[in-house]
Amino acid sequence: MRFIARIATGLLVLLVLAAALYGAVTALRWADGRDGFGLLDRRPEQPLAFSSLNRYTKEAAGKASFRRYFTTMVVPQQASGSTEPAAVTKWERRRVVVKLLNDGGPGVEAYLRRLVARLNRMQGEVRFAVGDSAPRITIRFLSHGAYTRSIGDDSVGSTRTQYFLTSPGLIRASIAIDAGRNGTPGQVKATLIHELTHAIGCGGHFSSPSDRRRSVLYESSQITAWSQNDAAVIRILYSPWIKPGMTAEQVQVSLRRYARSRD
Repeated sequence: MRFIARIATGLLVLLVLAAALYGAVTALRWADGRDGFGLLDRRPEQPLAFSSLNRYTKEAAGKASFRRYFTTMVVPQQASGSTEPAAVTKWERRRVVVKLLNDGGPGVEAYLRRLVARLNRMQGEVRFAVGDSAPRITIRFLSHGAYTRSIGDDSVGSTRTQYFLTSPGLIRASIAIDAGRNGTPGQVKATLIHELTHAIGCGGHFSSPSDRRRSVLYESSQITAWSQNDAAVIRILYSPWIKPGMTAEQVQVSLRRYARSRD
């Protein structure tokens, strides 16, 4: 009887441990997300590695899959009713100041500064800076009611840009974020990096579920860091190979030339 009791006790302990482990994993996955995407989804599948970014970018440009990724990310879908083809927009100013217009919550300003520092490491054409003087990109956090009245209720963030299709390209970008619907610090950061990527000229979106952790521009992204592919796109976008006003077809031709070029 004692032997049977010990076995029963051991099985009970194992069941309790298994239940506790399952609960911990479930809590981790849901702790920082309201729609089933949590802490485990904040990092991209392919994290950014600066040490190999230059070589990776050159090799990626030679692949048809990356060229499709690039055009999806950079060239937005043609607006309904528009007669002009969708085209590349980018900043051509030597310095672009990004300004937080109000408080986005704990850690948001520090996070924005880290993002801007990474942008400057990815490319060397434009110097982005967080500051107050003559800002070209502004970021405002709104209550849910204010956001709904000014933007609508079908998004948690919005970026409006002003630009020329040729030089000087982008001249202003205004980011609005629904602070009321971005319920956690992680989701605020995911929305911020998504909209900031739009503000620097990446106007497209990814919509396939397989892209959920590949890019910050997945349409309902939970990612808080650029992937290696995202960084490669930004690096090429801010290079002499890509000009404002280029169509998707022209971009594809230029990417092939870049892949074949000598360093």
